[in-house]
Amino acid sequence: MAPLLRASTSPALDALDLGLSELDRESGPVAKGAVRDQEEHAARLAALLQAHFRDVWRVVRRFGVPEASADDAAQEVFIIASRKLDQIEPGRERRFLHAVAVRVAANARRARDVRPENAESPLIDRMLSPGLSPEAALDQKQTRALLDSVLDELDDDLRTAFVLYELEGYSGPEVAELCEIPLGTATSRLRRAREAFSESVARLRLRLERGAAR
Repeated sequence: MAPLLRASTSPALDALDLGLSELDRESGPVAKGAVRDQEEHAARLAALLQAHFRDVWRVVRRFGVPEASADDAAQEVFIIASRKLDQIEPGRERRFLHAVAVRVAANARRARDVRPENAESPLIDRMLSPGLSPEAALDQKQTRALLDSVLDELDDDLRTAFVLYELEGYSGPEVAELCEIPLGTATSRLRRAREAFSESVARLRLRLERGAAR
C-alpha cells in the first residue's frame, strides 16, 4: 500500500500512516483482483484522517484523555476505523469516529493511575494569583484549562454525555446511540451532568473571585 498521507499535517499523522502501512505489510501478498479495493480503502481512510483527525483529537481530550496521550488515543480511533471502514456509512463518519472515541477514551482513563490536571492543579492555582480578575482569566488562552478543570470534576459517564450534547452538538437520541445506552438513561445523565457542571463552574468562579481579592 502506498503511504496514506503524502503530505502529512502533523507528526501524529505521520506515525499513524506508518503504523497502518506496517499492518498492511503484515497482511501478506494481495491478489491482483483485490488491489483496486485496497487502493479505494486507502484513499477513503486518508480522506477520513485529513477531515477528522483534529476533531477526534479534540474530542478525546474533552473526554478526559490527557494532552500527552491524546495523539495515541486519536491514532487508536483511526486504526479501529481502518479495520471497520467497510461498516462506516457514507455521511456518518463523524458519528462513527466519535462512538469509537468514547470507548477509546474510557479505556485510556481506566488505564492511567492519575487523573489529568484538574482545578486543584498548580496551573489553575497560578491563574488565581493576585491581580488577575475572573474576567481576565476566563478571557485568556487558559480558558481551555479552565474548561478541562470543570469537566474533570464530572463523573466519566456524565462527562461523556455532556461533551457529546453540549459541546459536540449531538441530540439526546444520538447521545444514547453513541454511548449504547437507553434514551432514558442518556436523558438522566444529561440532566445530572448539567447540574454538576453548573455547580463546578460556581465553585471555580468563587475561587477566581477569592484569588482576585487577595
